Amino acid sequence: MRNSFKLKLLAAAILMTSSVTHAAPTVMGNWGVHDDPVEHASVLLGVGAGSFDHVFTFNLANWNGLVSIAVTNDFGKFNINGSSLQLWKETSADGNYTNDTSLGSFAFDSSSVGMDFGNLGPGNYYYEITGTVLGLKGGSYTVDSYISPVPEPETYAMLLAGLGMIGFSVRRRRPI
Repeated sequence: MRNSFKLKLLAAAILMTSSVTHAAPTVMGNWGVHDDPVEHASVLLGVGAGSFDHVFTFNLANWNGLVSIAVTNDFGKFNINGSSLQLWKETSADGNYTNDTSLGSFAFDSSSVGMDFGNLGPGNYYYEITGTVLGLKGGSYTVDSYISPVPEPETYAMLLAGLGMIGFSVRRRRPI
């Protein structure tokens, strides 16, 4: 009888977990065009929030380098476990956050963790942040997204042409 109850409890927990895992994520923010060097989000989750799946959407209008940093703010009775950040490139405009391209992910905790996702082209992107709130008072996390413009090829060509001209003029002035 006792083992039967434990088995039913385990089956119910698995069903609840699978329904949370496959549920649509909650959009927590739309940053629009990510043209500011830094986008920032802090999320406070209450007691009993359990597992969460949050999305922050943004658009890159030009080629940019992208670095992301995330941390859980575990102090006192606040605690989030199993936190991860995943960057996605939206390949379908269905808004369902399915069949998109994953560009990388990292796990994070109360020690700040970051990842350089490299140079990304124009398009729609989103961060998906997942984890489980275990704290007796809830939990909190912070995500920062940094961009840096990638120079156009013409910029490099002008730099090389300028260096060539300086080299030519220095060589010309040098006595033989």
